[in-house]
Amino acid sequence: MPTLHEFQRRFRAALTAASGDDLADIVQGEGAVARLAVYRNNVLGTLSAALGLNFPATACLVGADFFAAAAARFIVASPPRSADLHEYDEAFPAFLATQPGITARPYIAAVAALEWAVAQALHAPLAPALGAARLAALAPEAQAALRFRAHPSLRLMTTSGPARAIWEAVLQPDEALRARNLAAIDLAAPGETLAVLRVGGTIALHPLAPAAFAFAQALADGETLAEALARVPPQSAAAWLGAFLAQGFFATASLRRPI
Repeated sequence: MPTLHEFQRRFRAALTAASGDDLADIVQGEGAVARLAVYRNNVLGTLSAALGLNFPATACLVGADFFAAAAARFIVASPPRSADLHEYDEAFPAFLATQPGITARPYIAAVAALEWAVAQALHAPLAPALGAARLAALAPEAQAALRFRAHPSLRLMTTSGPARAIWEAVLQPDEALRARNLAAIDLAAPGETLAVLRVGGTIALHPLAPAAFAFAQALADGETLAEALARVPPQSAAAWLGAFLAQGFFATASLRRPI
């Protein structure tokens, strides 16, 4: 008789069909295999639905049948390690990039990577954004020592190719406009540096110049304002910082304590 831990390990593997184990030696009663199949189908259906919710544009690009087959393979290869399904899909874009038919169309995996950043931003914890008015009273030397904490929904990423344009076009509800926008996209266009952020209940994508992106990344990584300023053209930094604050990039700033 297996231990409880061994049974749980085998049952988990059986639910994703990763092991081919039907638990016939320990699951008793009439129709044991069929009853296990019910659990397996429910798990696969739930995880496939979760992937579909987080990657709607990707699913549209590849078609429902291809997406379902790729999702099933991903679930077998990478079953969840947490009960929180919002954490589950991180590896899906990289997995999708390896699938037959996708390697010749790298923009699909790029759109999936963008959609994962969007999903992370959408489900991030709620927090108020830091406004510029809270910093205005500080002396310049104090401002230089500030460290910012990124808003929980902020994601800074570099896309591959025209991922943002494709994502926006595919999710356009007007069919005629969607077709025109897709036809206008140059698949050879370069990637972008983006800030992905939840504003209210919607997602905002802010394209950033490479230097502005480096500035935002340095601040989000916890460098002081003075340290981050040393990385960028000083004539642009004030405008960029003002834009970051206006767009809600940060939740708090601190010297020794939050202000």
